[in-house]
Amino acid sequence: MAETEQIISADDIIQPPAAAPAVERELAEDTVEQLKMAGQVQRSFLPGTLPDSNRLRWSVIFEPADWVSGDIYDVARLDETHIGFYIADAVGHSMPAALLTMFLKQALVMRQTTGNDYRIFEPAEVIANLNQAMAAQQLTGCLFATCCYCLLDTETLKLSFARAGHPYPILMRKDKLPEQLETMGGLLGVFEESEFEHGEIQLDPGDKLFLYSDGCESIVGACNDDGGFVFQQDFSAITTADIDRLMGTFHDLVRNKEVKPAEKDDVTALALEIL
Repeated sequence: MAETEQIISADDIIQPPAAAPAVERELAEDTVEQLKMAGQVQRSFLPGTLPDSNRLRWSVIFEPADWVSGDIYDVARLDETHIGFYIADAVGHSMPAALLTMFLKQALVMRQTTGNDYRIFEPAEVIANLNQAMAAQQLTGCLFATCCYCLLDTETLKLSFARAGHPYPILMRKDKLPEQLETMGGLLGVFEESEFEHGEIQLDPGDKLFLYSDGCESIVGACNDDGGFVFQQDFSAITTADIDRLMGTFHDLVRNKEVKPAEKDDVTALALEIL
């Protein structure tokens, strides 16, 4: 008796096992849990408290687009009279960008200690060193970043700053329109020998400084047809408020803005008020 020939169709070959949907769901749930845990780890790298005093008041908004963020910030007291602070933004989203923020956190060095002595780096030097560290890593996947770093002398209230491809910090003064503090500087990690411009300004009681990531740009303002920057009306209206009201209202603007899921971005803003 001739054996019956078994015919196997292409569908039989490529069709996944019946249990595959359940496995896929389990993998998806596990991935979400891992992303949640990664987000918690990332938040542990952020400052637990901000160095408020009788002369300074700080406020921050940190709202990732997903479980993890491509933004990171820090505010650190470097000695009795200096505070360094920054926002950095890894280009991209999700886990690759979040991993890059961890590198940025460790590679951004604000001061150097040698024995009993130390030296506080100027902002342009901080940015240049960070750029060299990124370029030396030769990161794959076109991973770049932006950063704005500021150094405040808490005695003289002199503020020095530098930036690399990041939105300009905004100065808000009583009875004056908000203004951008402009300095030149390209993206981090592109060219190892890039130069970054140093900026400096004297702050006074009542002044406020506002740093933000590009996820806030549409709320803050945009360039007009002539290439000049124009602040959004809603943003301009809150710049005269004290820092708590300013940041509270700004956070409301962020949450109430309609954004398509594909266009959602990480939002980070850091504000300082001189009392």
